[in-house]
Amino acid sequence: MNCIYCESERVVKNGRKKLKTRQIVQSYLCNECGRRFNERSGTPMARLRTPGSQVEMALRVRGEGLGIRATARVLGKSPSSITTWEKRLSNQLGKWSPKAPEGGEITIEGDELYTRVGENLPPEKSEGWTISFMERESRYWLEAKAGIKDRRLFEQGVKTAWEWGEPSQWMRWFTDGERRYGKELWKLASIYLPGKMTTDAYPYKKVWREGVEVAMKIKGSQGKPRVEWVFREHPFTAISPSSEVHANHLEALNSALRRRGTAYRRRQNHYAKELEGLQRALNVQRLLHNWFRPHGSLGKNTTPAMAMGFIDRPVEIAEILTCRGFCHFTP
Repeated sequence: MNCIYCESERVVKNGRKKLKTRQIVQSYLCNECGRRFNERSGTPMARLRTPGSQVEMALRVRGEGLGIRATARVLGKSPSSITTWEKRLSNQLGKWSPKAPEGGEITIEGDELYTRVGENLPPEKSEGWTISFMERESRYWLEAKAGIKDRRLFEQGVKTAWEWGEPSQWMRWFTDGERRYGKELWKLASIYLPGKMTTDAYPYKKVWREGVEVAMKIKGSQGKPRVEWVFREHPFTAISPSSEVHANHLEALNSALRRRGTAYRRRQNHYAKELEGLQRALNVQRLLHNWFRPHGSLGKNTTPAMAMGFIDRPVEIAEILTCRGFCHFTP
């Protein structure tokens, strides 16, 4: 173990401490800077006297749909303790959200999900709108942002999803009838290209950059859905068949989220009390979905992070709680 303060390798063991829970915590001494620390220092488990197994169990049952108060009653803990553990796991999301691998082609699906926050307000005034983005082939959940359904929410979500891929990567964006995804993406991925259909005053036309395709599936009022491509495509970009333009995989994820997230359940009084709590629950669900929970459509015991090539096996919650950043595991 390297020193958490100076990154020196001149670290020796410096005794062990027994907590009130009878758990043994190993202490270390750095011979370079002379500072002491233990095996939990610099991790989400720092300064917690609760055994790691109890924290992991609480986060497991929270990820499977049990409420905070119900989890506290089952484990004999206070609701504030459950919230604290959930916050610490949620704060690790940035360290466990690597960018897309270089090369290849990615297909991103975008959709919205709605719930109540605080009180039963009209949908246009509620902070419970959630914008999600998923990579289709790997089922990797790359973004989930909650807030009021306005331009700012779409702008933040689209920008995060766009920056997840490489600038020159071939990307397909498919949504379910929401044109604002394409309008916000147009600011990031459009270029001016010389063309034949131009005039002397306007010698260039604005198109998507090469490799970007944006389309949406519109649900018709008479049961006849249609597909529309948003703005003009680059002439060197291949166009997908209309049968591939959909967000069915993300719709399935939304259905699973309503089962596993108490704040998104229908016809029940389990909605989130504050936006911060809703976003925290979303972050935990993303971590568990991508790294911990195998996906049935990807094969036996395969998680979305494994399908993306980030890791070669499922990750345990205890590993996220004890890592000091994103860990690259080897076979």
